[in-house]
This record gives sequence, structure tokens and C-alpha cells, in this order.
Amino acid sequence: MKFLIVDDSEAARFMLKSMLETLGHSVIGEAGTAEDAMAAYDKVKPEAVTLDLSLARGNGLEVLKGLRGKGATAQILVISGNSQKRVQEELAAQGASGFLCKPFNLEELAAALKGLR
Repeated sequence: MKFLIVDDSEAARFMLKSMLETLGHSVIGEAGTAEDAMAAYDKVKPEAVTLDLSLARGNGLEVLKGLRGKGATAQILVISGNSQKRVQEELAAQGASGFLCKPFNLEELAAALKGLR
């Protein structure tokens, strides 16, 4: 799959890019803010998005709602250290395709990608 990585940490984007490429995927765009995420989605038209909930200037839930609100069909895997059930339920209700709790390893990422809906 072709991915857009959305995370405000450059180190996290680097790590995630490396993991996705190890799993045979390609990364066609990156963004560190909610605004940049929306613009990057329109520019690169990814098949899938990894979306951190905590972003500089905005948050992942706003990005999720914005993408789904404009009809984005990409699979969206939300990645967060917040593993509260109510948060995951809200994300699912807003159109998240899956959820992965930080920290995670390569095997957990692979399993999360297989479970995307």
C-alpha cells in the first residue's frame, strides 16, 4: 500500500517509514501538523494513512473527521499512546479503519495493517 504518515515527531515518522518499507509498503508523503496532513492527502492521494492523535497545531481526530467529511476513502490507522476504550470507540465512529497503541513493534504494526477495515 501507499502510505501518508502523519505524526508531529520527525523521529516517529522516520521509524514508521522504515517499518512500513520493511513490510513491503511505500511512503509517498509525510505531515507533522493537521493542516499539512489535509494538504498532503489531497496532493499524494494515499491508499492508507497512519495518523497520530497528538499533533502540533491540531489533533488527529480533527484530521480524521476532516478526511472522512470530504469523502476520503483511504484506510486510516490511528496510532496513539492513549488506549482508552472510549477514545477507540470515538475513532471508530468517526471512520478510523484501525487503532495501534504506542509503543509498538514491527509485528504489532503488521497485525494492525492486516486488520484494517
